[in-house]
Amino acid sequence: MRIVCAWCKDEGLNSVLGEREPVSDTTDTHGICARHSDKLLEQLPSGSFPGIRILFVVRVTEAAVYDHLTQAFAGFPDIAVITDRRKGERRTERSAVPAERRRTNRRLRTTEFSSLGYLLVRFGPERTVYAGLSAIRR
Repeated sequence: MRIVCAWCKDEGLNSVLGEREPVSDTTDTHGICARHSDKLLEQLPSGSFPGIRILFVVRVTEAAVYDHLTQAFAGFPDIAVITDRRKGERRTERSAVPAERRRTNRRLRTTEFSSLGYLLVRFGPERTVYAGLSAIRR
């Protein structure tokens, strides 16, 4: 059975993600590629930051960037600026765990920091601003 990304297929791109059992079955089943998964996650509201549409996460070492973004977006109630609190992976030794129960990475977003020292996370549907009025883009 072939696994295909329906969104890639609609866009006319290579949509095959892989195969799964039974291999002899020639029908397609649907999955989602990493690019479309990220786009889908951006459409969901945040449970941790209700009412926030854009979240800037700044590296701890970039205090000047944090100060600049905090001042620049102070008047915007749907934009938040925070510092990255992660210190790294919590598990340092792989042999300390007798059997790994987690089958996948639990972090939903895999966004990388920009060269400017922050990463940008969007929540909710994409909006476009026209002459001061916001409209939902479809």
